[in-house]
Amino acid sequence: MSRDNGFRRSDEPNPQPQPSTGEPATSEPQVAQPVGSVITLHLGGRNPLKSFNTYVIRGQRHILVDPGPPDMAGELLEQLSRNRISLGDIGLIVLTHGHPDHFGSAARLKEWTQAPVAVHELDAEYVHWGTVPPLKPVTRLGMLCRFAFNAKSEPVEPDIILREGDRLNRYAGRGRVILTPGHTAGSISILLPDGQCIVGDLMMRGLRARTPSLSWYAEAPSELRQSLQKVVSAGARTLLASRGGPFDVTALSRKFSWLEVPVNTGSVEAEDRPQPRVAEAGTERVVSPSASELGVAPAARPDDGDPNRPRRHRSRHRRPGRREGSPEGGPPPADSAG
Repeated sequence: MSRDNGFRRSDEPNPQPQPSTGEPATSEPQVAQPVGSVITLHLGGRNPLKSFNTYVIRGQRHILVDPGPPDMAGELLEQLSRNRISLGDIGLIVLTHGHPDHFGSAARLKEWTQAPVAVHELDAEYVHWGTVPPLKPVTRLGMLCRFAFNAKSEPVEPDIILREGDRLNRYAGRGRVILTPGHTAGSISILLPDGQCIVGDLMMRGLRARTPSLSWYAEAPSELRQSLQKVVSAGARTLLASRGGPFDVTALSRKFSWLEVPVNTGSVEAEDRPQPRVAEAGTERVVSPSASELGVAPAARPDDGDPNRPRRHRSRHRRPGRREGSPEGGPPPADSAG
């Protein structure tokens, strides 16, 4: 398995998958939904040990997040049909981490949809070999239910290796990848422009589905709090977990006194807007959105009253070239500008 896989270029032709013969045909027109909205598919019924949430990020090509345990592929297919989602409309399968209860149905869904499978590089080996280290329970529920999560699964070859900050709209749907380790080293969350955030097993249910708890199992328990704070600080307002939820971050801050929720709860849509560029004296400079566009009052500056005061522009950062006499030798390359 290559670690150098990356997102396919948008101008590359994508093969059009043939619909599965087992997919029920629907003659009704599909209901249009806004790009970036999330559909929750509830699998496993009401049994707290078997219930599982799979998510579909709507777009011109949908993103299927965490297909679920290996014995739920048929139920997932039925749920997709009920929501009028064709297998051919799925353009990407994302795994939040490399545990069998999340990628167990990935091999079959990959075969049915012909969509590539994406996972973070630190958990790619788990998915590739279909084996994971023993679970490390960190809560009482984890100790009691440990036997229910030791499932084995069919491995699946990852096609796309994800890293921190990757934008999923390079292939399908929308969303930004945030590395949230703790449960596993390569656990990721997907932050959407409307503030919803798919967090996998970073958060889990308590005794009740709407009772929040940090993950029952963790390879690095000390990193769970940092990861939760990271997604909240990034703009997450509603956390969509694989088990239980959804969880509102304001309610979470009342349960977890250490959780700091930013005062500015504006939408994160601005992160997906293209930033305008202007040419100035032969140098390209990025223009940030104005304070009025962001809904924030501009800070007072002592020099705003003098329109003739010259403005200083920071020079572009240049990567230092190699010096002569270094182990590499030779002059710095001509294209070493940052």
